[in-house]
Amino acid sequence: MENYYSKGFAAFFDSNYTGWVNRFSPRLAAALGTSPDLPRTALDLCCGTGITTAYFLAEGWQVSGVDGSDAMLALNRARNSDAHDEGRLSLTTADARTFKLAEPVAAAFSLDGALNHLPTLAELQRCFERVHEALLPHGEFVFDLFEQSHFEHWNHVTVTDKPEAVVVKRGVWDTSARRGMLRVSGVFGDGDDAQRVEQSLSSTYYDADEVNGALRDAGFEPRPHDFAGPDLKCDSGSCSMTSVPCRQVYRAVRAG
Repeated sequence: MENYYSKGFAAFFDSNYTGWVNRFSPRLAAALGTSPDLPRTALDLCCGTGITTAYFLAEGWQVSGVDGSDAMLALNRARNSDAHDEGRLSLTTADARTFKLAEPVAAAFSLDGALNHLPTLAELQRCFERVHEALLPHGEFVFDLFEQSHFEHWNHVTVTDKPEAVVVKRGVWDTSARRGMLRVSGVFGDGDDAQRVEQSLSSTYYDADEVNGALRDAGFEPRPHDFAGPDLKCDSGSCSMTSVPCRQVYRAVRAG
């Protein structure tokens, strides 16, 4: 994945783009871990600044966090410092397609369209294969991927203008190619704490048939779930102004 975020972008992202994750994570933590036969151990893949990690730690889970960005992991470590110091949280800088855990876990999750950054369906399946290897038999994997309707908003300019941030987003999304790029540029913070925000992102859209096929080829069984309605909508930006779902949530189980 080529979206390993800079320090300035990580801080801005954590402050401005985590509303949905804060809202969805408690619901996810409540939905997982219901099997009495599996331990409360989890993989937070593309764990970012540690918001979902924090909710699972608060519910008594032991979490292994994996992300490609040292800047994101630094914020995660600071947010969850007690659990990290106690050994209930391990954080590793690694790619979603090649990571390995020391021990398999009972659940895995990856949120907020992180896996859309994988550029091809073959690369997405490689990620699924790594998750399959990281899970215990009958372990669950929950993740979301953005719909094209979310990415089409990249073709517009979005400005964040606050006392602590002046940041512009502008991208290009090609619906026929199902791929696009986004540029985020500006300044976050003030005085001596001000940081330059400079980040280019790329994403690819995958439809449900492709995703479920890749899951099956990786050894998973796609399963139904109850995530719907507000669980599928962004909290802010132009996406929030329409009734069209921004994302699709997937649930799968590693076959025994």
